[in-house]
Amino acid sequence: MFRIVLVVLVAVVGIRPAAAEAPAGPLAIDVADDLSLHDAARGKDLPYKVAFPAVDGRYPLIVFSHGFGGSKEAFSTVSRHWASHGYVVIHPTHADGMERRLAGRAAEGGPAGRPGMGGLVGRLNDPARIADRVADIVLVLDSLATIAEATPALEGRIDTGRIGVGGHSFGAYTAMLIGGVTVDLGGGQGRSFRDERVACILPISPQGTGQQGLTKRSWAGLTIPMMTITGTRDRGVGGQGVEWRKEPYAFSPPGDKYLVVIDGADHLSFGGGLRQRGSAISDVVKIVSTRFWDAYLEDSDSALADLRSGRRFEDSDAACIFERK
Repeated sequence: MFRIVLVVLVAVVGIRPAAAEAPAGPLAIDVADDLSLHDAARGKDLPYKVAFPAVDGRYPLIVFSHGFGGSKEAFSTVSRHWASHGYVVIHPTHADGMERRLAGRAAEGGPAGRPGMGGLVGRLNDPARIADRVADIVLVLDSLATIAEATPALEGRIDTGRIGVGGHSFGAYTAMLIGGVTVDLGGGQGRSFRDERVACILPISPQGTGQQGLTKRSWAGLTIPMMTITGTRDRGVGGQGVEWRKEPYAFSPPGDKYLVVIDGADHLSFGGGLRQRGSAISDVVKIVSTRFWDAYLEDSDSALADLRSGRRFEDSDAACIFERK
């Protein structure tokens, strides 16, 4: 029993009086936008933007993948927070991005509206769409020299030996795949999209089993650190509840795995501003995720001690449960 307590620890980041916003980092930041990478092999352009410290130095890289129908604008306040703590953060817009889809419909003279939910599951399970998303992340990682050339202020600032990938919803799935989670997809079993350059992953509102080729075996070989963030009101496209969202943590092997469940957070709360208490919820995301990146991309002993102890990171208006194994 004593050994189990050492392996799995649960703490509460409680409801306490707090400042309105998570503390910003010590660094001023810059944002470069309206940028694009060309992938000749796939015949496509990939829009992206970058947030980064406006101070000379070499900084770890975070690539963030948005949810279905989102864009590079998703989680901007969170990524600016990361940048202010010493990270270069690249946001690509995938082909399913809302901005690109609406622009295409406008050009065709068709209606510009949100797609019906009836066909959403099919889109999420489409092997070609899934592979294309992962290829977008690989393109970013393959093109860091080109990205630095396009934004001269980034020259010499990206540490290519320290890379993390995060994402929300479909982007969480994308991050899990590139981190080594396997799927039964397109007639194949245990397919892997692992990119060895990625040191750790942060799936926010991730998928559980029974969707997109995920099974209980999918996380068995996930050896890199992972922090999963979800909320008590975070439901899946099929109506699945928070227990389903917790499966990536539950089915992954012990060792540098973390679970954060934020009270009252729904699917659109985590980036801030879209739901009631959105700012308080996104502050929790900023705080716990920054300590995660610090521990595994900056090799911070104090951040790792915070994660392993389970003690409170900061005061917050949003309560959350924190677990680790």
